[in-house]
Amino acid sequence: MQKQVSALQTPSELFDPELPTAKELMAAICCVATQYALKPTQELAILASDLAKKLTAPEYAETKLIEDIAERLVKQWERIVSEYGSDDSWMLETHGTLQ
Repeated sequence: MQKQVSALQTPSELFDPELPTAKELMAAICCVATQYALKPTQELAILASDLAKKLTAPEYAETKLIEDIAERLVKQWERIVSEYGSDDSWMLETHGTLQ
């Protein structure tokens, strides 16, 4: 069941009308994550983090499971993005599971 945004209700700042359902937004996150796994870059990590943050918008909160997944994805991608600014960022480029 998809939550519909009423014409009278202003969508939240995080809602993306180009990705109107949680299913479409999750597909976008999966595509970016796949590209990141093939060739990790800070830009892809930031994009995945931004998409994960969008998933926390109330319009996408179709179920408690989606809300929980959104929170976990935000934490995971924010951690990855923050590692690009740390002294351990060399590990991202050579991490065996990402190659």
